[in-house]
Amino acid sequence: MSALLARWRARAAPLHPIGIDFAGASLNMLQIAPSAHGPLVRAAVSLPYPLPRAELLADARALKSFVRTALASAPFAGTDVVAALAPADVRILPLTVNVPHGQTEQQAVARAVREQLGAQAAESVVDYYQVRSADSGSNERQVLAAVAQRAAVLAYLDCLCSAGLTPAALDIGPTAIARLLAAMHQQDYEESVLLINFGLHKSFLTVIWGRRLMLDREIDFGETQLVDKLARALKLAPEIALALLREHGTGARVPVGSVAQDIGRTIGEILHPEFTALAEELLRTQVYVASRTRGSAVSRVYLNGSAARYAHIPERVAAMINLPVNVLDPFQAFGAMDGFTPQPGITHGIALAAGLALREVAHG
Repeated sequence: MSALLARWRARAAPLHPIGIDFAGASLNMLQIAPSAHGPLVRAAVSLPYPLPRAELLADARALKSFVRTALASAPFAGTDVVAALAPADVRILPLTVNVPHGQTEQQAVARAVREQLGAQAAESVVDYYQVRSADSGSNERQVLAAVAQRAAVLAYLDCLCSAGLTPAALDIGPTAIARLLAAMHQQDYEESVLLINFGLHKSFLTVIWGRRLMLDREIDFGETQLVDKLARALKLAPEIALALLREHGTGARVPVGSVAQDIGRTIGEILHPEFTALAEELLRTQVYVASRTRGSAVSRVYLNGSAARYAHIPERVAAMINLPVNVLDPFQAFGAMDGFTPQPGITHGIALAAGLALREVAHG
């Protein structure tokens, strides 16, 4: 009875906007409902596009129909959304800003962005996020400034509206991811957590320290790069090379003498330079974290995105950095499902939408 009462109260409470992510290959959405024990997942969905992303976003009628189908596929309520621009449309600037006496932080950040961008600043929309630092008493601020062309922002807002959605806010992708990680580690205030978000062409390293974002940067490591190299080396079609990566991984330990061991070892040897470069990037990140936190180390690593689907990939990365490594499960940030059962395999794509959905619960 108490569970039913809690669910009824959640339904009667004001609705939270839907976190919505037009990712590279799918539309990902998640909506939460409040409860006495923290936010519950009211609805979540990840649907592949019926057309290439650019074509779909350019076709208002097809987009509206597709969004309507997505909303009807799970118990979403309302059309208010929190969204983020595509990474290609946003430039993230790590800045060290001095805030002189008599000036606000916002003014200091605006000045630093104008100095960095020059004349382009006048045509840009700027938001920023203060990075947590051990030197909290200093006049200096470490910030991540997100810069987008005003025309791109307005076009994206128009696109959302034409799809029958009501934009409640545009957020910064890295801050939404940091918000999700913080919700998963609310008690680990002094620990640093690293997320490796594998993309098709680039990947991103995001670090939170406690509940605040510390670092977000792009690295030259992507699934397309791995698939193309493997396909060329073995004279395979790219789709077969991708299937091998997902089934056999990149050289993790499997039963000795098995065919799987031979295939995994071969893949590992072919892709050794790429994973060596990734290991160097992770080492640099660990050194940076230690320098900014006066010696605090990264405590754990999460994997998300395309390469997180590969067999044995957590073991492969763990062997490179000697830390606990797990595939990210965004649903761990929530107390439970609000009577909702998510579709199988949804965790790989829903992370950004989950962080966006948490904006009103834990704004960052």
